Amino acid sequence: MNAKLNSEARRKIILDGYVNNEPLKDIAARIGCSLASLKVTASKIGCTRTPKEAADFRRGFHIPENKRQDYYQLMNIGQYKARECAEILGLLTGQSSGNE
Repeated sequence: MNAKLNSEARRKIILDGYVNNEPLKDIAARIGCSLASLKVTASKIGCTRTPKEAADFRRGFHIPENKRQDYYQLMNIGQYKARECAEILGLLTGQSSGNE
């Protein structure tokens, strides 16, 4: 971006991006800053994702609390990949495994 965004416009773009679960790289590109700068700004305005939310976002699916222990056992002991564990536990029903 050629024109520098004012702080209010920047804050709105960051908040909207986090609410819509957009990738952080996309939000940073839209406001024309580095990923680190985006994370600092998001932290200051209090809209960062919790570690569980961030992991769910990277994974592409949510693990319910009642299946979390089984999921991690399959991952660590069974040596399955994340998507395979989700399929075994029935977390990907209604989705094809090719969808992101």
